[in-house]
Amino acid sequence: MSIPSRPDAPRPTAPSAASLGPGARRGRRVAQVIFFAVLVWVTISGAVQILAEGLFARRVPRDAQACRGELVSLRARLADASLAHPDGTGELAAVRAFRAALGGEAGRAWDIRVQELIDGCPAAESSAAYALARLRAAHEAMTRIDAHEVAPARDAHHKAIAPLASTPRP
Repeated sequence: MSIPSRPDAPRPTAPSAASLGPGARRGRRVAQVIFFAVLVWVTISGAVQILAEGLFARRVPRDAQACRGELVSLRARLADASLAHPDGTGELAAVRAFRAALGGEAGRAWDIRVQELIDGCPAAESSAAYALARLRAAHEAMTRIDAHEVAPARDAHHKAIAPLASTPRP
């Protein structure tokens, strides 16, 4: 419900766009053009810097022989990590032990070394480093599956067989 206004009350009036003179319209248009030009300039200059650093960063090229030696070292560390035994039980303990064997609490030292090989080695060694990174992901997934599904079944199997093994056979 609206409140009726008095007929003799003055009504507020706003200046309309039509009442602006040609100089004011031109000034507004110039201000809008300057604003959007600055906005586009800031956006493009920021995007160019981010793209240049992310996509076209200069990498120190590595010798292929040095890359192969590093790949052998990382592959051996991955093999050792896949055989690591967890301190506790459960999926998180198994993954924690796997990552700790790779290097550090989260295993990121190993990941950083592989990424450096992917970025700085010749094509063949870079592809091998990428394959090694995928193999690491597969090993971690298998560690999770083993801890979550296989280990409880293995424990139940050992508990079921233990009484049979201790009984002498006739």
